Amino acid sequence: MTWANLEQLNQRVQQLPAGRQQTSQQCSQVMVSAHSTMIEGSRVTVLEAFDFLLGSAPILGPGKPLVGYDMLGDHARALDLALRRADARQLPGSALVRKLAAAVMHSTGRATNTALGRVDPTQGDLRRGSVFIGGASSFPNAQKVPALVAALTSDLRERMPGAATLREQLELAFEAHQRLVGIHPFNDGNGRTSRLLMNYVQHYYGQPPLTIVFREDRRAYFAALEQSRVAEDLAIFVEFMRSQHGKSLMYQLTAANPSNTDTLQID
Repeated sequence: MTWANLEQLNQRVQQLPAGRQQTSQQCSQVMVSAHSTMIEGSRVTVLEAFDFLLGSAPILGPGKPLVGYDMLGDHARALDLALRRADARQLPGSALVRKLAAAVMHSTGRATNTALGRVDPTQGDLRRGSVFIGGASSFPNAQKVPALVAALTSDLRERMPGAATLREQLELAFEAHQRLVGIHPFNDGNGRTSRLLMNYVQHYYGQPPLTIVFREDRRAYFAALEQSRVAEDLAIFVEFMRSQHGKSLMYQLTAANPSNTDTLQID
């Protein structure tokens, strides 16, 4: 998926009639929350997510653990927070990142006591200890985390007003995502928070589509994150996310007009 392809697809989304664009955006938000939580282990399917989030009354899938619905509801509310802040044209700071992290962990986070003090993920507390993930290299020392988060958000505040083209805006959103995952500032919820920060940056520019990181591409997603971090080469991750954004755009066009497969033709 080239940048020119993305430009074409983005223009088609923007040219949708107002009613269809609103419907496709609503569907996109459900998809963002459903796939983001499935990546982290939720067993709530996309169709069940639509029933739960958009139905006249919440419907729970038979035999599904409630924790998946807690994760989904929390993520949907966190995404709404991110989009409202972006609509208000608020540039990000450390406080926003912590609010998003607190929101995604609202129902499932559990406070822990450490030798360095209490850490409560439902309050967006930064981690105070080391963190390790199987298959990933080590993350920064906890003492460096506050400064690293502050540096990231300061950089975003400086650069976001100057990003004029779709490519510049998306690359900045993908970079924010990759850098926050690399810092891994929280005991839990880092992936969901990083993806929310990416969507926040995109929505700040009034882009109608949000990037969905699809559950079926989970392994490739983790590999792109790790390879780009170890090699210190953002281009690896940007290339992967460019394909995810194209896939998201095509989904949004299909959701808006499912009977017209010609919509998905690109030059």
